[in-house]
Amino acid sequence: MPQTILLISYNYAPELTGIGKYNAELCEYLVTKNHAVKVITAYPYYPNWKVFNGYANKWYKKEQINGVEVVRCPIYIPANPTGAQRMLQEISFYTSTLVMVVWQIISFKRYDSIIIPSPSFMCGFHGILLKLFRPKTKFIYHIQDLQIDAAIDLNIIHQNWLRKLLITVEQFILNQATIVSTISEGMQKKILAKKTKLTNVVLFPNWVDNSKIFVTESNLATIASLGIPLDKKIVFYSGAIGEKQGLEIILSVAPDMAVICPDVLFVISGSGPYKEKLQTTVTEKSIGNIMFIALQPIDIFNQLLNYAYCHLIIQKESVGDLLLPSKLTNILAVGGVSIIAALPNTTLYDVITKNKMGIIIPPENEIAFKNAIIHIVLETIQIPTQVNNVKATISTNANAYALIYLKKEVIINNFLKHIQ
Repeated sequence: MPQTILLISYNYAPELTGIGKYNAELCEYLVTKNHAVKVITAYPYYPNWKVFNGYANKWYKKEQINGVEVVRCPIYIPANPTGAQRMLQEISFYTSTLVMVVWQIISFKRYDSIIIPSPSFMCGFHGILLKLFRPKTKFIYHIQDLQIDAAIDLNIIHQNWLRKLLITVEQFILNQATIVSTISEGMQKKILAKKTKLTNVVLFPNWVDNSKIFVTESNLATIASLGIPLDKKIVFYSGAIGEKQGLEIILSVAPDMAVICPDVLFVISGSGPYKEKLQTTVTEKSIGNIMFIALQPIDIFNQLLNYAYCHLIIQKESVGDLLLPSKLTNILAVGGVSIIAALPNTTLYDVITKNKMGIIIPPENEIAFKNAIIHIVLETIQIPTQVNNVKATISTNANAYALIYLKKEVIINNFLKHIQ
């Protein structure tokens, strides 16, 4: 039965990565199933932390994107976000969207379901407020990132009183939601372990849009047009460039790799608050085997995914099971071979090792990181049959897993059953 659905999040299309990508794909798919969908969001800024060209970020604005009604709200966007600045961003978005939420109430708008992806965790109060005036409305609180846990574990929030306050607020929101969902089993366990009345957390994992990300023969002219030399083996990282990624490890091992594996080139595709800092360090240290490129449109991105010799899924040890990297789903879909930093007994570690679809290393371990690259690249020359078989096995397993477990239509349809 068609539903009227409201989604509130500060990330949405035309953002190409992260939560905005999944929000847009979810809403557009819902429209194809005859649901009426409205989105209250910010002006696009991620991962550049700069408003996209064509948007002003000065007042409220309505637009239609692929059948979805989108309302843009002004938001504070820090150029180099610190913990305090991110909190100001949360508050600014909560305040500007509160105007729209109140308008939904006084104009007698009715929704069957309200979906609040977290981050922003504070917007959970919008779900509570709307549900208060429309008791039959379902409030779905979907946790993409355990924002409070990550901020505490990464020591972004130092004040003990503030930590306790945020934990209390989060507990209150979780207790008021009709449905709480999240993207991985590890996060599911962490949420259930919190001091709430929750007895169930729905698993709603991230997915792959197989119409856009798929196995293909890369167009070498397209790759070369990005400035990437075709005589190099590309070790590829794509996504946000921020604190929790720990990309400094690439800079640490790159000089040694230039000697051991001179045909290896690290390509970092993305943007974020730490990109300029990394680029400056690369220039100052004259590291010649690291290249930065911008995030690419989806068709070129698919070419890069297929062309890369191996992929990097890097995160700091303190992140643990607080998130499941969304970039992983795309890599698996093209049968990519990945070096993945993960701790034992985390969702990422368990999924990869159980299905034998990547090489696991301890987070922030330079020696293990360097050895993993050598294992994939250098030994291909010395023992071709042995290592090529390992690469082929990983690639086959990764692609098979994506086809079975990561199809967009299957995942969203299963989630719809919970809503309906």
